Amino acid sequence: MSHLLGAQDCVESLRRDVIDLQGALVEVFSRTGPVRFRSWKFPDKESCDLDLVQLLEQYDHVEGEKEFNEHSHVVLLELVIDRLLLLLQSFNAYMEQMLGGQKAGDCGKAGGSVCVGLVVKRYWKNVIHFTSQQRQQNLSSACRSEMSSRSSSSSSTSQRSAPSSSPSSRLQTAPPPLVRCRSVSCQTVESALVPCAACAGVQSTLQDSARSVASLCQTLGLSCSLWSFLQAVEDTLQLGRLSACDLTLWAREQQRDLRRIQEHVTHVQEKAGSLTHTVQRTEEERDELRAQLDREKENSEEWEGRVQEEKLRRDEELKTQQEKEEELREGAVALEVKISELEGELEMQRETQQRVERERDSLVDEVHRLRLEEVRWKETEEKKRNLEAELSDTQKLLDKESAKYHSTQRQHEAMVVKQRALLERIDTLVQQCEELQSHLEECEDEKAELTDILTHTTQERDTLQDELTQQKSEFLSLKEEREKQCVRLRELEECVSRLTEDLQQAEERERILVAFPELNQQHTTPQSTGDVLCDMEQQLKVNSMRIRVLEQENVSLTKTLEKLKDPQSIRLSQQSAGDQTPDAEEMYQKLRQAARARSAGTHRRRK
Repeated sequence: MSHLLGAQDCVESLRRDVIDLQGALVEVFSRTGPVRFRSWKFPDKESCDLDLVQLLEQYDHVEGEKEFNEHSHVVLLELVIDRLLLLLQSFNAYMEQMLGGQKAGDCGKAGGSVCVGLVVKRYWKNVIHFTSQQRQQNLSSACRSEMSSRSSSSSSTSQRSAPSSSPSSRLQTAPPPLVRCRSVSCQTVESALVPCAACAGVQSTLQDSARSVASLCQTLGLSCSLWSFLQAVEDTLQLGRLSACDLTLWAREQQRDLRRIQEHVTHVQEKAGSLTHTVQRTEEERDELRAQLDREKENSEEWEGRVQEEKLRRDEELKTQQEKEEELREGAVALEVKISELEGELEMQRETQQRVERERDSLVDEVHRLRLEEVRWKETEEKKRNLEAELSDTQKLLDKESAKYHSTQRQHEAMVVKQRALLERIDTLVQQCEELQSHLEECEDEKAELTDILTHTTQERDTLQDELTQQKSEFLSLKEEREKQCVRLRELEECVSRLTEDLQQAEERERILVAFPELNQQHTTPQSTGDVLCDMEQQLKVNSMRIRVLEQENVSLTKTLEKLKDPQSIRLSQQSAGDQTPDAEEMYQKLRQAARARSAGTHRRRK
């Protein structure tokens, strides 16, 4: 039979059996209602709650996977047993309903696993009880029919005979049917009031020995067949009430556990014998390894001498590397000084951005504008982070310039004067920040009013859900249009490729104009449209354009900075510094003038 394990025909036959049994259970449940018992296959679940559709999909025949098919065969066979046991339990519940005793599902509330023998035994007792009750009902109905027929015949004879007949003659005909309706009483396990003392003693000793065997199996890590049987007996019956069949089943399960323990002991003894042989072999190998260890020690002494020589050479190289690191640290200290000087300028730019955002928020009165301002505020926060990254890049550029022209005192004095001006500017901005904070509280009150409007919008959302169903029908028509748009998209991509080339040329022109605004002779003062919000939006667009161009320049500057950090490139730059000093000074002066002109222009626009 082993060659049939995992066969496709067997698996499909078991699947059909499970489906047929489930159909029979549904028909029984339609009469008894849901019967709740512990599952035999899955003791932690109830039998009626198992998802058979999922289990049948999971354990199906798969071509080329023999082990999985064998496992599926076993699981499906266990499911057949589980369904058959649930069918017996539902029959038992139906019998008890007919007898008017225990309700369906009461037996399943007890904990522990389900014992097949106890379920079958209980079902057989209920069948016997039900048949005896039906037999008694049939006898009683027969007696009643016979009594009714005799009473009718006696009444007819009494009318024909003399009217002076005594009533005792009528009573003498009634007792025979009563004798026929009598049932014979017998002593059974259920009717016994007190169990036998000898049976109780024997079964208590069996229970103690079974517990010791179960505990021994648990300590040895073996599976125990008596454990589920013990729990079922403790939950259902008392000692002394087990039948001979239960005792034989108990003895058979106990012999199986003892046989399992004996096999485990023999396996351990064989394993111990093999381990003694391995210990002897390992001792021989240990002696060989000791001799090999002595040889390795001699070789290690030779290698230690070589390692000492190599270590001295590495120490000399380490000293040279440490000297180079000290030189780099001195350069890093100089760079940190420059970073602290430029942090003041960074704070000034942060405060100016916050002031512009708060002034723009103060001009918004309507709900739609408030929401737009919140979105713009988030965008400016992202731009602020970009500016911080830009400033970090410009700091690196200025550090490079300061390293080249550190000897010049003019730049240092100019930065000190600029820092003082920035400190004064910060004080004024702090006062403006306090005023705008009070204005922000007023905006929060307006925001509370907007929450009331939000409740009305939720009502409108319900109406929009109805419109959504209509839009789904339109989605199919839009899907056809999407295919047409794909063709249109390909044409647009070709147009975009041409426009990107024009855009690159325009970006190059913008970069030159932003970097050197003094070269643009047509530059005029910005004209005001009268609407402050519109002017500020235009100014933000111009600033974002300049920021984008400066970011591109910063990328190129970071690449040059990485090249300059290389020690070889630093030496080459120091050699060429003497030749390029006049041109670099002129370029630096132009950059300073352009920055001043740009800051003056933005100051005039803000006014």
